[in-house]
Amino acid sequence: MRQLFLTYVALCGLTATATAADVLAIADPALVSFEGGLRYWYSTGEASKDLYDSSGTLRVSRLTYDRLDAHSGEVFFNATHNPTGIFVKGLLGAGGIAEGSLVDEDFLPYTNPYSNTSSDHRGDITYFITDLGYYFWNTPRRRIGAFVGYNFWNERYNAAGCAQQATNPWICAPAIPTNVGIISQDNDWHSLRLGLAGQTQLTERLSLSGDVAFLFTRLDGKDRHLLRPKINPMPENGDGHGVQLEAVLNYKVTDLFNIGVGARYWRVAADGTAHFDETPGGGIPQVEDWQAERYGMFVQANIKFN
Repeated sequence: MRQLFLTYVALCGLTATATAADVLAIADPALVSFEGGLRYWYSTGEASKDLYDSSGTLRVSRLTYDRLDAHSGEVFFNATHNPTGIFVKGLLGAGGIAEGSLVDEDFLPYTNPYSNTSSDHRGDITYFITDLGYYFWNTPRRRIGAFVGYNFWNERYNAAGCAQQATNPWICAPAIPTNVGIISQDNDWHSLRLGLAGQTQLTERLSLSGDVAFLFTRLDGKDRHLLRPKINPMPENGDGHGVQLEAVLNYKVTDLFNIGVGARYWRVAADGTAHFDETPGGGIPQVEDWQAERYGMFVQANIKFN
C-alpha cells in the first residue's frame, strides 16, 4: 500500500511539471514584437493658395505649385505589447523636391488686365508621425486597432524666374531670368491623427498592412515675395482637416528580415488668414484657403523581432 502511494505521488509530480511547462509555452509568446527599418518614398503632389479680400468674397490671386516630385528617405518602427494589444508606431522622413512649376494668377478688378505668370521651383519636405493605439481585434492571422497620433509635415518651395503667360504688360514682362528668386513659401502642417490600423496574413510569407487616419490640422506658413519687400515676409495661419492613407505588402525573406512595397496618399486643406498687418509695409488681414496633397509609392526593408 505504501509503495502504491509513493508511485501515485511520483506520477502526480511528473504530470504537474509537464502541465506547467506546456501552459507556459502556450501562454508566453513574445511579450513584445518590434520591427524597424528604412524606406524610400517617391512622391508627387500639388499645393495651392487662394487669396481673397478682407471680406472673403472677391478672389485677389491664386498660387498653384504643381508637379511637386520628391525623393525622400525614412526610418520607421512598430512595437506591440502582445498580451494587451497596445501598440506604438512612427516614422521620420526628409527629402528634396526635385522639380516643379508655380503658376501665379492675379484677378480683376485688383489686377487689370488679368495676369498669369509661370516660374520654376525646387524645395524640400520633412515629416514626422507617431501613433499610440490598441488592437481591439487580435487573432494569429488578422488584427485591427484604433489609434490616436500626431503628424508634422513641412514643405518648402523656392520659385525662381518669371514669365508672363497672359496679356498683362507690367508683371514679369519682360521675363525675369531663372537665376533670380521670386517667391519662397514655407508651410508647417500640425495634425492630430485619429484612425484605424490593420494587418492580415495572406500566406506564410506574405502579409498586407495599412492604416487610414482622419486629420484635424493647423497650418503655420510664411510667404516671402522676394521682390516685394513691403510684404516680405508675410505670416499665414489656418485650421482645417485632412486624410492620410497607407497600404504595405510585406514579404518575409527570413524570420528576421522582411521587404515590402507600398502606396501612400496625404491631403490637407485649411481656411485661414494672410497677415498683411504683420508685414513691414502693414496692411489689412485677408482671407485665404490652402490645399496640399502628396501621393506616391515606396519600398522598404525591415528587421522584425518577436
